[in-house]
Amino acid sequence: MEKSPLDRLLDYVAQSGLKDGDALPSERKLAEALGVSRRDLRAALASMEAAGRVWRGVGRGTYLGTRPLRFSASLRSLRAGSSPADIAEMRLVLEPAFVELATRKASPDDLAELEKCARRNATANDDDEWQQWDHRFHLLIAQATRNPAIIALMEVVNGMRMKPNLREKTADQDTRRHFAHQHQAIVHAMAERDGATAAARMRDHLLNVQWRMPAK
Repeated sequence: MEKSPLDRLLDYVAQSGLKDGDALPSERKLAEALGVSRRDLRAALASMEAAGRVWRGVGRGTYLGTRPLRFSASLRSLRAGSSPADIAEMRLVLEPAFVELATRKASPDDLAELEKCARRNATANDDDEWQQWDHRFHLLIAQATRNPAIIALMEVVNGMRMKPNLREKTADQDTRRHFAHQHQAIVHAMAERDGATAAARMRDHLLNVQWRMPAK
């Protein structure tokens, strides 16, 4: 079975000896090395970025690891002192508002990418695959707001969720399938340009996430 662009990229990173903080080659060179199109490479990089495994600086290239939090002592403290329940509670406050804004601003391409993520969530076979597409789904919603502050905040939230002691688990297939259906309901409401319903569906989804968290 032919490997996907994402799998080729992950293999390249594993075999290259690169470590967090190291730069990846340019898109042109990396696409040639992997034998994929630049469009497919960008999609694979976006998936890794959403999962907190790479970060991209405008005009600076792509780097392994999470985005450095320069001049952000308060954010570092937040990450150090937060539990999975804390993060779920914060998301419940913020993300319904984000999706309502994104519903007004999302382009057809944004909606198509969100639908793709929801489909991939529905077919995820394990927790690692689920997390990859789940993080990308929520980051895509932030990106659809066209608001740099919201996008940066969601990148921080995804980075926090990747930490082993902060990561919520979706260990069983029934839970993953249920969450994927909720993602699809959010996208459907967004496609209908119904921001209130999209926000309500996001709230329902995040309440489900919160209910599965251990007590603080």
